Amino acid sequence: MVSNLNISKVLVLLIFGINNLYCQSAEEIIKITQEKSFKLTDSYYEFRIESKVDDPILPITGELYTSGEKYFIDTRYIDQIYDGENIFTIVHENQEIIIGNSDIPLFRLTPYQLLNFFIEDHKLYNISNSKKYIIKAISENDGIIYFITINSSNYSIEKIEMKDSTTEQIINTFLTLTYDYNLSVPLSLFKFDIENYKNYTIVK
Repeated sequence: MVSNLNISKVLVLLIFGINNLYCQSAEEIIKITQEKSFKLTDSYYEFRIESKVDDPILPITGELYTSGEKYFIDTRYIDQIYDGENIFTIVHENQEIIIGNSDIPLFRLTPYQLLNFFIEDHKLYNISNSKKYIIKAISENDGIIYFITINSSNYSIEKIEMKDSTTEQIINTFLTLTYDYNLSVPLSLFKFDIENYKNYTIVK
């Protein structure tokens, strides 16, 4: 028979765990998620971006490979490589390669970049339930509200919904379809090779 003392201990642990979940601020959750994503040796994401409004390239499904700060984004329309120094954005439709430094990324799809965007320009609120962290991010400048769903066990981004602050209609949704980490990602993915794009025009 389980003693009353043991039952009390279990209840205390459960209550403490639930309180700890709600006590973490939105900023703390975002920072932990950033730190964990940045420390991963090699990671892989399959993602999908959907839109409720007309957009010529959405919905779009793609893959993201990361190794430290380096990354490779592979989609049907646009690819992007960051080798640790320069960003190479490959636009397949126009057969153009735009080369720039890390201060002017056209995509912000790596977890660190996505979350940095919210930290810098938004007011953050933790409205999580008991299973997932849900962060509400409000921008005062563009009338957009974001809802960021983060897995509370491994701090991976599961979903980001972009809503109109007036109508609360969903505009875009970013979904993580598959997520894995500590893989053996080939370093060649993060190196730009002009030989792979012989008919493309380089724009600097």
